[in-house]
Amino acid sequence: MWCICCCDAYAYRNHARMNEVTFSVRTLEDELWVYFGCPNRYWRDKCAACREKVGRLKGPVAECIDCWKVEIWGQSPWLLDAMGSHDSPRGSAHHGRCKNHRHLPQRAGSACIEELLGESLYPEGMPVGLGVLHRLALQLALRQGYAFVAKLSKHPLHVVRTGEPLTQYPEQETDNLLMIYASSVPERDEIRQAVCHILGLELRRAADIPVRRGCWVYDPILGPWQTWKVE
Repeated sequence: MWCICCCDAYAYRNHARMNEVTFSVRTLEDELWVYFGCPNRYWRDKCAACREKVGRLKGPVAECIDCWKVEIWGQSPWLLDAMGSHDSPRGSAHHGRCKNHRHLPQRAGSACIEELLGESLYPEGMPVGLGVLHRLALQLALRQGYAFVAKLSKHPLHVVRTGEPLTQYPEQETDNLLMIYASSVPERDEIRQAVCHILGLELRRAADIPVRRGCWVYDPILGPWQTWKVE
């Protein structure tokens, strides 16, 4: 069961220096996931209560209703388009300044993510697609601060197409996933807009990033989240 609180994990901290301020990125790691912003008491208690209530009541509860996931799959059409839109002579020159050849797109005049965070946060041999999601998670952690809670799959997962919009899921059957947690629609939309800002996209593209309510593991019990009665 892939709840944020259900992991046999070990904890560590990554420290990043930006504008002479050291920011600590709290993480946990197990065989499947790297968890950002963890341990987190709010989400630990929320997931535990949700699991207990769903098992007992067999229906969507408040903890499900107030749980949103922003799903960033490595091969999503919108993300591939965002990365491809920055392939230009000017972008190539910037590539040459960065130690990792597939950095995230940066706004004009900004330093690349490797220069801000250092090489220690990037494990050697990380696949290119996974590296892009890893960098994006770190950028979001720096931007959102301690409110940022997410998990990144260490290996490709079976693509579960239960969010919206359906057209923005990868075509292949397996892919890496960065899943970001939100507890309200405004927070969900703020995260999507933050992703667009980091990637240099127009804010209207935020609607292309798939989202869903609750956990897909409970769908056999609760049914599609679009059918839940929300008061």
